[in-house]
Amino acid sequence: MAEKLRAGVIGCGNMARAHTFGYLTCGKYEVVGLADLSNEAMQDYDNHFSNYEDYHPTHYNDAHEMLDKENLDVVSIGTWHKGHAIWTLAAAARKPKAILCEKPMADNPGRGDEMLVACRRNGVKLAIGHEWRFMPSYEMARSLIADGAIGDVRFITAISGSGLPNDASHLMDMFRYLLVDDECEWVMGNVERNTDRHERGTRIEDRAVGIVGFKSGAHAMVLSEMTDGYHQGGTIHGTDGTIELWSDYLRLSNSSTGGKWDRRDPDGKFFKSNVANFVTREGNTAQADELADWVEGKIETHRGEATNGYKAIEMAYAVYESARLHERIMLPLKTRSNPLELMIDSGHLPVRNPGIYDIRWRQLRGYNMGTDLENV
Repeated sequence: MAEKLRAGVIGCGNMARAHTFGYLTCGKYEVVGLADLSNEAMQDYDNHFSNYEDYHPTHYNDAHEMLDKENLDVVSIGTWHKGHAIWTLAAAARKPKAILCEKPMADNPGRGDEMLVACRRNGVKLAIGHEWRFMPSYEMARSLIADGAIGDVRFITAISGSGLPNDASHLMDMFRYLLVDDECEWVMGNVERNTDRHERGTRIEDRAVGIVGFKSGAHAMVLSEMTDGYHQGGTIHGTDGTIELWSDYLRLSNSSTGGKWDRRDPDGKFFKSNVANFVTREGNTAQADELADWVEGKIETHRGEATNGYKAIEMAYAVYESARLHERIMLPLKTRSNPLELMIDSGHLPVRNPGIYDIRWRQLRGYNMGTDLENV
């Protein structure tokens, strides 16, 4: 058996826990280090994974110390958004084989670009945690589209929430994945922000609408907080049919189905579609499995390779830029700062209902209500 990859985790929250589940379940890693300012968080981690043979981490309150001591092959970054670039740069400087950073890639385009440069400079493979690319329903939809099952894609609609860089970055990435990683050419949109709303320590909008245009001629639209609910997936309209895509199944209607809905529930590589928590289990295990193959040179790239993660946040921030400049934004995006921050700081988006609140405060421990930069 090949020697297992040594993995370390920075930021012991829910999404890093999903990364760790993938590492341990695919059988190609051992988890040797945890770094978090909260000892309680690391103890909870230990309790959760105590039955796994390849889980035997040393705890660190300073992630730099873990990076220096543990000779890591792979580093998982599961901090809040503002910590993604900080810790990716720190990890890259120690030259592990790969870094898996949770999405959104960075809290502004400039920081995302820094992450790309740092990893290229140090010869480190960088992947962003867009695990939906590994869901069998997404893979099936992509194949159906590529095979012409619904003709030429004309329009994709998706419903989002919790801030464009957060949930909608998944959807922007989904648009590109379904279209065989087609390139987005332009973005136009608008935002509403009457409250001082934050998500994991970053300012977000109250509502938003974004429309994007692709090189192929397809268009897509995200409605964020415009409806009562939202989900990962969307509706893909083509010239010869429609696909309704959900995280764990899809429905196809085209000429071959007689216009009726044909539901398909594809199984994954690691789990059957009817297993509890199928999405979390399959997506993160397949993501980790492919990362190991990439590290070991068995495949040329990874579905979550960081340029895809960058293009997802670029599209999301371009919605903000369109709202700031009141025009269609052609990509690549030239503004490296977060355009929403620029609008807020300039008075372009005045807060009518003052008072900071963060929709993720429930995930903080003890009495602390700070950002994750204080709670890595």
